[in-house]
Amino acid sequence: MFKLYRSCKFVSYYCNKSFLKQYVNQSIKLCSTPVVANVRLYNLCSRNPRSCIRKLVPVRSFLALSILGWLGFIDEDEEKESELIMTLKRAVLSRKREQYDKAEQLLHIALRLAQQQQNEQGITYCYDLMANVAFDRYELAKAEKLFVSVLQRLLSGGISQDDLKVIHISLKLARICHLRAEDEKADIGYNWCLEQIGKKKNIEYDAKMLYSVIQDWYAQFLLDRGEVEKSLKHLKEAYIACSDTKGKESEQSMLLLNDLGITNWRAGDIESAQGCLLEAIGIGNKLEDKSHLGVVHANLGLIYLQKGIIKQAEKYCKEAWHLGKRHENDESVMQANYCFEQIKINKS
Repeated sequence: MFKLYRSCKFVSYYCNKSFLKQYVNQSIKLCSTPVVANVRLYNLCSRNPRSCIRKLVPVRSFLALSILGWLGFIDEDEEKESELIMTLKRAVLSRKREQYDKAEQLLHIALRLAQQQQNEQGITYCYDLMANVAFDRYELAKAEKLFVSVLQRLLSGGISQDDLKVIHISLKLARICHLRAEDEKADIGYNWCLEQIGKKKNIEYDAKMLYSVIQDWYAQFLLDRGEVEKSLKHLKEAYIACSDTKGKESEQSMLLLNDLGITNWRAGDIESAQGCLLEAIGIGNKLEDKSHLGVVHANLGLIYLQKGIIKQAEKYCKEAWHLGKRHENDESVMQANYCFEQIKINKS
């Protein structure tokens, strides 16, 4: 069996009171739970070490929540809060660029400003961003503590359990349980998020985007547990919702098609896997950012190799390597090299 590579991008931030109670009541126990050793930047699917490889990458938010909107300001308010807001914007930009030390320094400055202004929403937003920076760095215990603090502040401030911020943080807590291999807690969390978002997904644009993310993350969780058919069902839902909101020719749709290709392959449907990957490449060729396109080429190369079409396998693996080098994308180069190794083994 080959290793197909799952390149994931997606979400950040938003829980219910009963789920929160589990975290508050068990916080000491949970925060002392060791992170599973093989869950790192690259997570090998350990149930069958040669069956797949997937990157658990820092997730980017689909939700277009502006700083002003999050803090409850309107555009005219930006001037009087300019120092706080500009510091937060710089922190958000640093996080986007994966400059995490700089982001954290800026957030501490922003937190002091918010505290001096007695701006409770600003303080909450700083904690939320700090939690996401910790999550991006896989500092799971730190991220969990901060997310719980944000939840406590939101719920005590009167925000309802079905607010997108609350659902989004619940999703992050479920993901932390997933990464710790705490399957029962993760399953409860993911299903609670799906239940809550189901009430809003056809009404609000941001809710439908978050619905896509929840479905995608839950599909990843199910695939990690070996529930391939169930995973495929949820991944298809994620793709449909993503196509409706971001468009069929978006980077997010390309990445989900890559994941659908992998999951179809895991389900034994190699023709559907090939179709999904070819469609993903067609979309990727039109994108300005082609940094993840090499991964898809390498995955398709492995599909062709499994079908015994060696020349096509070599073609796509070579293109994957060149794309990876051109765009300085290590995961593309790594998967291309793996593809070359498998071709060599197949020829020997």
